[in-house]
Amino acid sequence: MEKPIRKAVRCYLIKDGKVIATKYKEKNKKAGYYDIPGGKIENGENSIQTAIREMKEETGLEVRNLKYKGKMIIEYPNRIFDFDVFITNESEGEPQEFEENTSEWMEINELLQKEKILSNIMILDRFFIKGLIDAKYNFKMHIQVDEKENILNVEYKLKDDK
Repeated sequence: MEKPIRKAVRCYLIKDGKVIATKYKEKNKKAGYYDIPGGKIENGENSIQTAIREMKEETGLEVRNLKYKGKMIIEYPNRIFDFDVFITNESEGEPQEFEENTSEWMEINELLQKEKILSNIMILDRFFIKGLIDAKYNFKMHIQVDEKENILNVEYKLKDDK
């Protein structure tokens, strides 16, 4: 049986060693987990439009000058998320709280040490972050996880963008 594939985006807003992260509240099935803003690409949207919209909906921040950085595939036992990944350091506004989540600036190292983080945060680890923050590289990452977000396997490739 083929797994359903969901096309989505993640947008990493990073400034001065900090990243915007969201934390799901009790009303969400991932309550207590930290995540990076993003979501499903809607009909009629391209991935950049989705990243801008999702950042606003999940954090209250307006972002601009997004740069495409690569592809992140996250494979669960019964589904696959196919993420286009963007990065920016340009935003307006302050992180806000919403019905389903809160948002805040966090030190990258602090976020990586949280007990409940979704697997897309792994790209911020020092072994992988070069593909995200170095302007001359893009990346492709495939992460296999179980339903509890335990990482089972990681494949990672850096590609020279020039």
